[in-house]
Amino acid sequence: MTDTTSSDDVPPGDGAVAEDGAAVDEPATTSEETRGRRIPAILIAVATVLAIVATLTTWVKTQALDTDAWVEVSDELIAEQEVQEALAVYLVDQVYELLDVPAEIEGTLPRDLQGLASIAAAALRDPATSGVERLVASDRFALVWERVNRTAHQAMVRTLRDENREGISSSDGAVTLELGELLTQTATDLGLSGDRLEDLPADAGSITIFSAAALADAQTAVQILDFLSWFVFLVVVLLYALAVYLAVGRRTQTMRNVGLSLAAAGVIILLLRAISVDLVAGAVVKEPSNEPMGQVVVSIATSLIAQTAWTGIVIGLIIAVCAWLLGPSSWAANARRVTAPLTNVSTGVFVGGSVVLALLLWWWNPGNIFDRLVTGVTAMVLLGAALVTLRTRNRAASTTTPAD
Repeated sequence: MTDTTSSDDVPPGDGAVAEDGAAVDEPATTSEETRGRRIPAILIAVATVLAIVATLTTWVKTQALDTDAWVEVSDELIAEQEVQEALAVYLVDQVYELLDVPAEIEGTLPRDLQGLASIAAAALRDPATSGVERLVASDRFALVWERVNRTAHQAMVRTLRDENREGISSSDGAVTLELGELLTQTATDLGLSGDRLEDLPADAGSITIFSAAALADAQTAVQILDFLSWFVFLVVVLLYALAVYLAVGRRTQTMRNVGLSLAAAGVIILLLRAISVDLVAGAVVKEPSNEPMGQVVVSIATSLIAQTAWTGIVIGLIIAVCAWLLGPSSWAANARRVTAPLTNVSTGVFVGGSVVLALLLWWWNPGNIFDRLVTGVTAMVLLGAALVTLRTRNRAASTTTPAD
């Protein structure tokens, strides 16, 4: 069987197919070569940078405005020991600060021992914190935590969009997260009486999310993110498509470069995330002993970035491999000959094999890309398109290539 990849054996025209099934581009003039190399390269570089920006804007919008994503992250956080310990310390500190714990203990002691109430309160602080850690790690607390976070986040989103609901207050433009229910549950489990709980201030357990000045900026940022989340993504797709269109005589190679650039963008994002976990945790956390907790929080909060980056890597590699297999190189021609027996089969066998390959990719789930419907469907569609295109080219080559 004779294999040829020369464009001299096919009619001119971009996208022509050689006898072995390779995509053969139309020979370009000198000016076309300049345009077909420099301009597409610039467009690919710009699109790759914007792809990184689009990943970050999508993460910010999803993490800030998607309640399900917020609750998922908060559930992962509360399952971490470092976070449980920090939350337990915060709740016990609030109880001791807002309630008269020595007075509560004094009421339970005999008259001649009531003078030791303050000492007893101080001595019980560490055991109380350990007890609250067990409470925070319980399923009962997890349910309350999830409900508080879901209600609070839904209300926060409405506040950021100029609406208000219970769960988050917006007094004088300041937005606060209300953890009063968790604080009350902590105080009750520590044995404090109902009368003492009535002494809790109305703002007990309130954590300020946005100050009055920052709220207006946050609302503006939400409007910008609503626009950028789809606009930047659209620009990236258009720039990649334009690069391929302008690459006269090199469209197959340019498509391969688009895939490699998209995969490279994913790798860069993963590297930036790995570096930022330590840097952000070190900058935000003031106490060195709390840095491990800060790293856990940042790592979990940016998990969506890693997932998006892996999506870019997988999709980029699918595009690059498909473009390479359809190219005119001798390596690609040899690869097509090797894969021909696998693709030149009956439709039923081909579909069954493709389903098995797709299931293996789904089972592997690199970077959890199949945890989200959009990214999973995109990867499957591209994989299916690549397999069908390869099969079409291999079948065309088998019918046009004469036997030796």
